[in-house]
Amino acid sequence: MHEPLHITAFFDGSPGHGKQTDGILRALQKLTPLSITHVKIPQPGLLRSIKDWIDYFKAAITLGRDKHGAVRADLIIGTGAHTHIPMLLFKKANPAKVVTCMNPGFPLLKKIDLCFIPQHDKVKLAKAENVFLTVGPPVISEGNGVHAQQKGLLLIGGVDKKSHHWDLDLLRAQVYTIMERKAFMQWTISSSPRTPDDTILMLRKVAADNPNVTFFTSKETPVGWIELIYAECHTVWVTADSISMVYEALAYGCSVGLLPVKWKHKNSKFQRSISFLIETKRVITYEMWLTGHPMVHGTVLDETKRCAQEILRRWWPDRLP
Repeated sequence: MHEPLHITAFFDGSPGHGKQTDGILRALQKLTPLSITHVKIPQPGLLRSIKDWIDYFKAAITLGRDKHGAVRADLIIGTGAHTHIPMLLFKKANPAKVVTCMNPGFPLLKKIDLCFIPQHDKVKLAKAENVFLTVGPPVISEGNGVHAQQKGLLLIGGVDKKSHHWDLDLLRAQVYTIMERKAFMQWTISSSPRTPDDTILMLRKVAADNPNVTFFTSKETPVGWIELIYAECHTVWVTADSISMVYEALAYGCSVGLLPVKWKHKNSKFQRSISFLIETKRVITYEMWLTGHPMVHGTVLDETKRCAQEILRRWWPDRLP
């Protein structure tokens, strides 16, 4: 029996970033014993970022010694731009391997020991020794691919002024069409924190018009709720702006369909990611479905396991099964 690996995990308060880190930690726990210390960094902001950069360039080690003492760490992990410098500062007092689940960008890319980067990010240094390309972000993956055939889920995103236009009329038509064609199924619909009020009103009306539909706002769903629903539902429709939820549904082995949005920029990383998923026949679009393409039901996309195995392969290969 191996001694536990000592891991210090940094969290920036973002649920999406936290899921990526937690996903890898859960996958690692299935392979080897762990002792995990959680560190919540202060609320991200411009002043905090400036202070972190000043501390970094001054080679300060106060974060590691003053706040965390002589904590033993074999591995330091975190996701989100605001975790990178705190992790590197922590390493100065607690030498360990540093891992992140994104492209940290210049000049930090070369400073971090291992970066799990989605291939749609088109990293210039994709062949660098410390870069491991993934099919989308690693997310919590507890699914076995077995679902209730009669249960479906619609996940509705919302406004993001930088990336896309939000079209309520188009979405309404799409949702009602799915409900009409699949009226024999039990549907759960959930909004996101970005969903506009008029869209929420529309979704409430969908639920009122269809006795087989239940609607929840994002505020009404507790932590861990969505993972339970993924595990139940055979079919999942996601608005294309919610790309992280697409990968979460794939991680549970669901059949995934994409509801289109009107992108503001051509060839964005979101569009590249969606194109890859379509080309590799992992998802279908709403337009494909309308013309008779069947929903794709494939194997569980378990990127967290690949990431966990890569960590052990590099530094603790004797812990691999």
